[in-house]
Amino acid sequence: MTKRKVIGAILATVCAFAASSLWYSPLLFGRQFLELSGVRASAQPDGVKIAAEMLRNVLLAFVIGQLLAIQASNRLRGAIGLAAILWLGFPFTLLSGSVLWQNVPLELAFIHCGDWLIKILLMSLTLWFINRS
Repeated sequence: MTKRKVIGAILATVCAFAASSLWYSPLLFGRQFLELSGVRASAQPDGVKIAAEMLRNVLLAFVIGQLLAIQASNRLRGAIGLAAILWLGFPFTLLSGSVLWQNVPLELAFIHCGDWLIKILLMSLTLWFINRS
């Protein structure tokens, strides 16, 4: 893995984490998320959960980076298209299944789907921009 790809993966991870943090904050959908999920807000951030989320984001950035490399498209349209296909194929499909089979509230699934769309799109665009030739 080249230095540029590592920097891209780290930057994509940080961007996705920041966007997700904002998404689930009281400024956007934090209140609705807490109400719909039954989760209680904690006074202190949990360091273990933050580390686990960063690790998940690094893994996702690595996978998206590899798929962008395989795709070998230097066009912005290719990165956006890959993000859309990944979002439809995975988070959208999985979260719609949770609504159908696990009685997850539709509004909660929409909140999570939006987060995943932003996260995958930001990662794809960041990695495309950093690694384009």
